[in-house]
Amino acid sequence: MKLKKIAELVGGELAGGADVDIRGVALPNEATSRELIFILESKGLAEALKSQAGAVVAPVNTKIKDKPAVLVKNPRLAMAKILTLFAPKPGQKIGTIHKTAVIAPTAKLGQRVTIYPHVTIGDQVEIGDDCIIYPSATLYDRVKLGQRVIIHAGACLGVDGYGFVWANDHYEKIPQIGQVVVEDDCEIYANVCIARGTIGATRIGAGTKIDNLTHVAHNCVFGQHCAITALVGFAGSVTFQDHVSVGGMAGFNGHITIGENTVVMGKAGVTKDLPANSVVSGFPATQHKDDLEMQAALRRLPEILKQLKNQK
Repeated sequence: MKLKKIAELVGGELAGGADVDIRGVALPNEATSRELIFILESKGLAEALKSQAGAVVAPVNTKIKDKPAVLVKNPRLAMAKILTLFAPKPGQKIGTIHKTAVIAPTAKLGQRVTIYPHVTIGDQVEIGDDCIIYPSATLYDRVKLGQRVIIHAGACLGVDGYGFVWANDHYEKIPQIGQVVVEDDCEIYANVCIARGTIGATRIGAGTKIDNLTHVAHNCVFGQHCAITALVGFAGSVTFQDHVSVGGMAGFNGHITIGENTVVMGKAGVTKDLPANSVVSGFPATQHKDDLEMQAALRRLPEILKQLKNQK
């Protein structure tokens, strides 16, 4: 593909090399003259200019010498669009069903869903158009997927919520009769577990992405376009408003609400409601600025104690 065509695709400014033929993308230290590389930050510029790459994609106002370039406002967004051009295409044929697949006679099959081997799908499950379900994923009964949802290997949707009540001498299980609803354009990564609602639905809002090994308890409700990275744990009935971002290994107490556009740093422990536009870290989670000041004070504590000891 000509570099000019790539520049048009991402709405970028072309700086030389309109007719350079690009056959793929690569890392700077591995690129050939037929491959494109990306400069996402200024610190990568020197390495990029020394590479053998045929062209680079870089932020606007980047000074590029002796190499064709596509200059863009958002290089990460440009990378996403360009990688789509060169991504390997799925090997399976559309509309085919392997002879080993076991399908209930009452199942209704659409035309544009890809289900990989060893996937288990329960009763009353709905799967929207253009969904992809990777190997060994499990959809329990009453799970509903919107359109263009991607479920990665080993994910488990619709497992019973952890609900028990102490009955004198034993735990009595509380039946979990709700469902899981995953709206359009969500992506659920490997080994994520999403519990069904006790009553009602556990709901994942449109465009939300949940990374590997995250646990979502019963009756959690996430808004649209939330981003949750790996190893995050949610107790029951956590509510996210739209555009909440969560760092890895964070944890959330049950029955709390997190306001829109909030950022929760990695390993934070969120124990109470957070207003919109918060940025929090630490345990228990507090405003990030305050947490940094506390961490700095803790680092000074040994010296302070030493000074107090010397004053006696």
